[in-house]
Amino acid sequence: MKRLNICQSVLTLICLFCLQHSFAQVFHTEQIFVAPAKESCMPGDTLSVSGQLFAPGNPEYQPYSRYVYLECIDQKDSLLLRQKITCDEKGYFYTAIPTSPEWRSNICYLRAYTRLMQNYSTESFAIVPFLLGATHPKKEKPAREIHSHFFPEGGRFVNGFQQNAVFQLTDDDGFPVSTTQAFLLDEKNDTIIHHIPVSENGLGKLTFQPETDKQYQLQAEYDGRFFTFPLNLNPAEATLQAVINRKRLSCRILSNEEGSHYRLFLYHSGKGLQEIPFHAEQKIAAVDLSDYPTGALALFLTDSAFNLLSERILWQESPEEKQIIFNCLLPQTTVSPQDFLKFQLDTPQNSSVFVRIARQHDLLATQAYPALWLGGDIISPVRFPFINSQQTEELNTELNHWLYIARFVLFAPETILKEGIAYQYPIEDGLFLSGKAWKDKDKPFGPGLIDVQNTKDFSFYTGEIDKEGNFILPVDNYPDGTGFLLTGKNNKGKKTDCSFTLSEETYPEINIPNPLFLKTRLQTDIILGDTSIRYSIDENEQRVYHIDNVTVQTHKKVDFREMNRNPNNYIDEETLAQRSGQSIRSLLNRFTKISLIMSKGSGSGEVGLLQKAAAIQEPKDREKMEREYNELTIVWKSAKYSSLSGGNTPLNIVVNGEPVFGNIEHILQWNAGDIKSIELIEPKDSRSTIYNTPNGAIAIETLKTPRTYEDGSQGETVYPFGLTITDKQPEKHIKAPSQPGKYRLLIDVITDDRKIVSFNKEFEVK
Repeated sequence: MKRLNICQSVLTLICLFCLQHSFAQVFHTEQIFVAPAKESCMPGDTLSVSGQLFAPGNPEYQPYSRYVYLECIDQKDSLLLRQKITCDEKGYFYTAIPTSPEWRSNICYLRAYTRLMQNYSTESFAIVPFLLGATHPKKEKPAREIHSHFFPEGGRFVNGFQQNAVFQLTDDDGFPVSTTQAFLLDEKNDTIIHHIPVSENGLGKLTFQPETDKQYQLQAEYDGRFFTFPLNLNPAEATLQAVINRKRLSCRILSNEEGSHYRLFLYHSGKGLQEIPFHAEQKIAAVDLSDYPTGALALFLTDSAFNLLSERILWQESPEEKQIIFNCLLPQTTVSPQDFLKFQLDTPQNSSVFVRIARQHDLLATQAYPALWLGGDIISPVRFPFINSQQTEELNTELNHWLYIARFVLFAPETILKEGIAYQYPIEDGLFLSGKAWKDKDKPFGPGLIDVQNTKDFSFYTGEIDKEGNFILPVDNYPDGTGFLLTGKNNKGKKTDCSFTLSEETYPEINIPNPLFLKTRLQTDIILGDTSIRYSIDENEQRVYHIDNVTVQTHKKVDFREMNRNPNNYIDEETLAQRSGQSIRSLLNRFTKISLIMSKGSGSGEVGLLQKAAAIQEPKDREKMEREYNELTIVWKSAKYSSLSGGNTPLNIVVNGEPVFGNIEHILQWNAGDIKSIELIEPKDSRSTIYNTPNGAIAIETLKTPRTYEDGSQGETVYPFGLTITDKQPEKHIKAPSQPGKYRLLIDVITDDRKIVSFNKEFEVK
């Protein structure tokens, strides 16, 4: 009893010392939750994506940044598409990802980050997989084979100490395997631990004292068969053990060496990184967590030179943040295909709500609770289990097991401790044009002034050029493809002939830390003569055929684009330069095959969506919507094209090879002097397939070289990377899948006071 009191006194002194230890290096961080509307789509489809930007280190949890970068990446770490999206004041964002028919069917990934997040590891970015032209594998019952993966506490085993380890059982495709009959055996087949419980997520925990001169194996009974997995021991110099109990973190260093050369550090997003003193002889430490908010804790053990030896991730739950203030109910447990799911959700006002459907045994979908509380700081090769935030006991058990597997990825602690952190990328809370002015090729222009005009909305800005030719000035939000006319002046305000280069944008290295290699059904080619036909399997397991190309044999190579170009469907650079004062809208009158009309809906090919939405409203609401959503639209005059597309379906506009989604009226106001060419693409043109514009398109190529205008003024039009603007919003009503099976309705809510709640409701389609 006396010895116990001494230990308690030592822990109390250490705990008090930790409270008085004031130094902590705080890091401003952000985290992102990305929620695709569905987990799979076909090449050429548009994928709707919404999300939430979150700042866990900010007392108000409000984001620091106003813009999110969203990238689409294939399984070979190649960039397919990049967007820049604006968030509202609470961090919510929504966009549409137009996939291309040329993208290869397989697993793709959505990666999201901010400029502030670029100061940290790329592994901390939000990454969400989705299937492109492939199907999610089905979980076999029973599995042919099962596999086991071991994760010791602290990352390593140390000889002669009682330690904890978590294991996961999976099948060939990565689906978790659950069994209540698991045992730990030694090399003599003597049972050390009986009946280790394994959760439905395939996670189990065992506690034993490993010895390096012995061999151990896990034996699991499944479907009447026994599987044996060897447990390989690689003893290390030291490792960590830690537990949280009654708002106190207790930590122990397991090592057969003296503890004086070790150093211990603790990181929490709200508290920063700080060193934790410990008793060198007993190698124990304690920290009072009374004022720590909810979040992940990361413990780091290093040597005296700050080389990382071990790390341990734990979860701190603040009681005052644990209350659930609303409920979610799904009265329907069985529904018919394509039925509306009538769930009940009582949420506070101004909450962000994300709703989507996943299969019962899904390996791709994410939820807001783990994504925002855990994502960004830590990562794991094991997907976080589906949860209901209300089931706290079950959640805490699975969470504690999962944290044994996770590792800290926000930054490399040894690098930060040795070198600190340099914030190369500032918080992006506004848009800026920055670059350099040049008098000639190698000589900067300056000091002087710069005038900037947005060629779409004609907004005007002015700023200064320093003696080195550098300039930077804030501008209002502008959509991607916007041109800015830059004009240089001397200090007396006289226009000067000079050129400009914009500062080069730097983007992070592309890599997926835990790629998925699912056994998906990929596309198959069928060759019929000169025609190649692809088919792939959609989310409903139906074959979808695609015609790639038709080969035409001729004695002489023919450029069909040149054959089809004439004044009625093509305007070249020379003609546009002569009419630099005209707008694109007026120039389109030269195309006799099309007309501009006022249409109810978007002018980008989405007509009919608003009418469909209005059809389910009251007549008075329908009339109001029709009045409010009249927009300028381009349609074919030809009856054959109108009948082909089912009426007056609009043509898309394609700028520099990228289809434009949303309102097109600002594009029609562009000046001809900033345009290189305008071309009318008919539906029969092969580019209609490439651009995914089956109704045809207006293809615009913009100029990126200096030009002298008719009034004698000089300037240069530049096209910086702008925002992706998506007018369409997520569907408020959600339908059940068309194929029978068991599914989950995933609902995530971020309230106005920054509470994060995730719901998981199971249902079946019959």
